[in-house]
Amino acid sequence: MTDAPSRRRVLPMAHAVLCVLCALAGAVAAPAAAQVLVQLHDAAVAIDPAVTAAQAQLRAAEERLVQARAAFGPTATLGINQSETRYREAPASDLRRFHGWQAQLQVTQPLIRTALVPGYDAAQAQLSQLEAALQQARSEAIVRIVEAGFEVLKARDAVAFVQAQQLAAQEQLASARRSFTVGTVSVIDVREAEAKIDTVNAQGIAARAELELRRQSLAEMVGADTPEWLERGLRGDRMPPLPAPSVLQWLTDALAQSPQLRQAQAALVAAEAEVRKAWQAHAPVMDLTYNYTRSQDNGTVTSFLPRRGDGSAVGLNFNLPLFASGATQSKVREAMALRDKAASDVDASRRAVQLSVRQAFTSTLSQTSLAQGLETANRSLEEALRANRRGYEVGMKVNTDVLDAQSKLFEARRDLSRARYDAWLNYFRLRDASGHLGVADVQLLDALLPVVQALAPRGRGRGSAQQP
Repeated sequence: MTDAPSRRRVLPMAHAVLCVLCALAGAVAAPAAAQVLVQLHDAAVAIDPAVTAAQAQLRAAEERLVQARAAFGPTATLGINQSETRYREAPASDLRRFHGWQAQLQVTQPLIRTALVPGYDAAQAQLSQLEAALQQARSEAIVRIVEAGFEVLKARDAVAFVQAQQLAAQEQLASARRSFTVGTVSVIDVREAEAKIDTVNAQGIAARAELELRRQSLAEMVGADTPEWLERGLRGDRMPPLPAPSVLQWLTDALAQSPQLRQAQAALVAAEAEVRKAWQAHAPVMDLTYNYTRSQDNGTVTSFLPRRGDGSAVGLNFNLPLFASGATQSKVREAMALRDKAASDVDASRRAVQLSVRQAFTSTLSQTSLAQGLETANRSLEEALRANRRGYEVGMKVNTDVLDAQSKLFEARRDLSRARYDAWLNYFRLRDASGHLGVADVQLLDALLPVVQALAPRGRGRGSAQQP
């Protein structure tokens, strides 16, 4: 049994250690000065390769739509020809030189080109497909930045937990050495305490390395280091709004708004338009043409008189495809095969979206329930810690019992913090799968990440245990 002075030295430090994890896990918070998560999101999206690639593809699709629309309108071409002729005629062999020029303007207006309509429909469908692809890329970028930010915060909490464990192990080692000095414990207790502190120190090295790795990953994602992010903590009084019976509503919304499914559906529409376009290769083509010609020369082989003239003509060009050695039918069969593939892709996307929604919904509900259970466990462990302290004060408990109770409470607070982060992350994945995720969700989550006011221990003051 340890003496009363040693108990008085242990309790102040234990209380300070408990405050560190309590502030991180319970988020005793002050109002945030800036929307750090929104800033991280904006910086990450600006340099995200998937988002920039989707934006470039969308611009290309917009230009293809312009080209498909322009095919319905007239086209005009201007041609200018200038010539120099030398002519020698036998038997006199006199050399004659002629020069002249000609300018021709031709305007063509399509009248019957049935392939233009399905071509325009395909361009519109491809534009819709790439708009959905851009939305999906942006929502996936939101999930990635939230996940990377939460990994940093979880690693920070793990470091704080290990630091608290180190302080508790140091107190336990000091208590064991004092008890061994007065002869109340054996040397085995001292060796066990030394082994425990060595284990905790190794865990601290690993936790700090993990934190540095997570910070570097986040810095690469946003293009700069973000030390202010380490000051944030998740509020514990707000959990994802996820009623248990609402999975059917999430599935309904996903089938109507999921970017992944909309891409597949737009690809199917484009494939059907390509089939119609391939069939139109059998159809006749008629164009209205207008030609205006101006020419001038100083003579010809048969005339010595210079000439100058203007001419214009209006005509109809009619073409009817008759035979292409089977190439047209082959293109039709190719387009139909691609349409069947696109239809299968729609079914596969629908199943994938439904599975993603169900998995994200279940994970969110599970982590939310786990967080609620851990809150109850934390209250029970707090009562157990207080009971061990009271027993320690009256001599019914030893110092090890108090420190073990603290360790269990620290672990429960760490697990509670992780469960809250995972619940919100899975909720964002659920909104991503259902097509609802946007910047407004980032702003909402940012409001739940205030600046944490942690009471960190600042060294050994009066009442803390001294290392022998």
